[in-house]
Amino acid sequence: MDRQVIRYSFQPGPAQLYPEIAHHIQEALNEGLLSRYHRDPVWKDLYRSAQEAVKTFLKLPADWLVLFVSSATEAWQILVDATAESPSLHFVQGAFGERWHILQKNASSFAFAHPVDENLPWSEQVKAASQKYAGVAFVGAVHVETSRGAVLPDLRALREAFPSALIAVDATSSLGGLELPWEAGDVWFASVQKCLGMPPGLAVLILSPAAEKRYREYPRLRYNTLSYLIEKAQAHEPPYTPNLLGIYLLARGLPARPSLSAIQQHLITRSHHLYQALGSKGYILPVPETYRAPTVVLGAWKDPKEASEKIEKLEKEGLYLGKG
Repeated sequence: MDRQVIRYSFQPGPAQLYPEIAHHIQEALNEGLLSRYHRDPVWKDLYRSAQEAVKTFLKLPADWLVLFVSSATEAWQILVDATAESPSLHFVQGAFGERWHILQKNASSFAFAHPVDENLPWSEQVKAASQKYAGVAFVGAVHVETSRGAVLPDLRALREAFPSALIAVDATSSLGGLELPWEAGDVWFASVQKCLGMPPGLAVLILSPAAEKRYREYPRLRYNTLSYLIEKAQAHEPPYTPNLLGIYLLARGLPARPSLSAIQQHLITRSHHLYQALGSKGYILPVPETYRAPTVVLGAWKDPKEASEKIEKLEKEGLYLGKG
């Protein structure tokens, strides 16, 4: 099969790489870093540098802990293993939220779901869910539902409604693109191939001091049990041979990027113009305005055949679109 050269990717993920990524990859190769033992002093320093780069770029509180795992999907499994014995509630807005909930439900008899109704105010739904599921100890939510270009408008509502629960947020399509309300959650995680604009194969897992304390002594039932990941992250070491290149790219690339507030403003402004343009051209905007994501813009064609033809034509011009 002939492959078209991609000049510009509009895929939600893997997304367009940041321009400097190629330079940093060559830099890592030139320095021979990818052939070094992953626990030697050089890599321990780079691991620590990557942790600090993530904290600085994302404006994380100083006492939060940054871990690295293989993907957001692995983070789901790590959290399911840690919370399977607790009653849980997942706010489901699309395919990724549903998959996470199914994983939880397969491991727990008390895994509930609240489908988000985008015709109703978000705050009212959270309040109603907190009354219906008052005893849940774990709350999971996908901030930006990549499959639908939809966002949960205000994550702080979760903390207000569930003050005693452990709240985990899959921020794969927002972390690195939007400023996030860290106090609204205890656990945040994201794969790096979307807003962070990096090659796939790595995810950032972030724990509040409360989450770290809660799971520091958790029984090690699997190799990647959360307690073991915490122990290693505190020592600035990976639990296994990690994606060394991804960790290097975080350590070297994030400090040179524009500020997160500048990136957020750029994305919000750009998405506003894109939604306006799509609407004016007759495209369907399936998500109500309040729930439209600024990082994943979704427009739909009325005719699926026409959509396929347009996407194919654009690919021949080097423009790569996501297909939903």
